[in-house]
Amino acid sequence: MTTLHIVLSDLEVTHATLSKITLLQNKLSANVIWYLHHHQRLFDRRYFTHELAGISGELQANHESKIAQIELKIKKHFPKSSVYQCKDKYWSKQVNSNATKLDPIVIVRSKTGLTSADNQHISQNKSTVFIINQEKWYSDGKAVGAIDPFHEDDEDNKSDMKVVEFMRKWCTPAEQSEPYLLHVIHIPPLAIEYEKQIEALHKEQIYRFAKTIKCSKSVISFTRGTPEDALLSYADNNKVDFIVLGCREHSLFDKWLNGSTISALLSHQSCDLVLINTP
Repeated sequence: MTTLHIVLSDLEVTHATLSKITLLQNKLSANVIWYLHHHQRLFDRRYFTHELAGISGELQANHESKIAQIELKIKKHFPKSSVYQCKDKYWSKQVNSNATKLDPIVIVRSKTGLTSADNQHISQNKSTVFIINQEKWYSDGKAVGAIDPFHEDDEDNKSDMKVVEFMRKWCTPAEQSEPYLLHVIHIPPLAIEYEKQIEALHKEQIYRFAKTIKCSKSVISFTRGTPEDALLSYADNNKVDFIVLGCREHSLFDKWLNGSTISALLSHQSCDLVLINTP
């Protein structure tokens, strides 16, 4: 059975977060394990420990009280789930020791964004990672899969096929009657005079890919613009809760859609993502 490994860095958990995890658990028929990542960077240096010795006890007591409150809240909503505390600077080692290769990791963004530990795991990710914020979803997990079968280093389009496979499992029959795959047509400024030819080329390639995977044209939508802006605008205009992206074997911060689309999307607090790695 699949297990969802939930990593929470903020010392709070919102009702929206709990609702999202419940939906993920039901959609994926999964068990749930929580990790409360609370590395205390304030006391990393020895001289800090010495100089702040007088107040460190009180700080530690407040910290442990918050942790206990979070554990209680999680256990109330997920009584069968396990809750671990992770005090290391990076949480990947502890999570990976409990997870199988196919288990999805769920990173809950802190209020200040992704932490260095989050980014460290994402850059080395080998499976599926959900990245969610602590705000409510519009439509209970409505998703769109971004496809872009134009990569020389993925001639078999394994990355896009993984996205399609995920979307077919995620979408309900009713949702599968609407467009759930999206391709961004980016026209470089210097090629604007050839925009009709470029758009035709994109659509021809996408429909060829759709034919190979036995996918109806009706479930594919197109949008124009720079990839990250176009994806965000489409998600906002269509009340999409998260964007599903395929990632090839190289680092997630390397080329994708002619540039750093994934890293650009990761910087947006409001954008929930699913990153699917292709071995």
